[in-house]
Amino acid sequence: MLKKIIVPLAFIGFISLLPTNASSKGIFGGDDDTNSVQNILDAYYDCISGPIGEVRDFDRLKNLFHPEARLTYSYWNEDKSKANLMIFETMDEYIEKLDYLDKKGFYEYEISNKIHSLGSVTQVFSTYEFRVEDNSITPQKGITSYEIFYDGDRYWIMSMFWTMENDKYPIPGKYLKK
Repeated sequence: MLKKIIVPLAFIGFISLLPTNASSKGIFGGDDDTNSVQNILDAYYDCISGPIGEVRDFDRLKNLFHPEARLTYSYWNEDKSKANLMIFETMDEYIEKLDYLDKKGFYEYEISNKIHSLGSVTQVFSTYEFRVEDNSITPQKGITSYEIFYDGDRYWIMSMFWTMENDKYPIPGKYLKK
């Protein structure tokens, strides 16, 4: 009789030790966000997307990036004759620029990607589309180049370099297909 009581109590005790954030943690505490290349990409898009008023989980976002990661946005001048760079030296600098996400209701999602890996190094071209809930910006597409490092235990985003398409530089069809 005692066995019948102890086993369920032990199981309940074990369950209470499990992480409560099921969206980013596995059942036994492993970090699902960083256990594959596709998971880390999906987690990035999930972290920055959401409705008006929803505060983004920037701690989760930071966990995707290596502490030495660099983020760079390439954009064109008005007549598309010269490209410029906006370089974020730290995740905190990048996050400061994202303060509009919960005010506008921002959604970004992956259309397709091309993944190339060798050993611990992976390069991904991820085509994305974004829209804002308040309709203050027209929906747009772009490409992000991710350089991802696998340290034997988890994946880390080492760099993120992105640009948006425009009339002069549309996204080629090969990057729009799964």
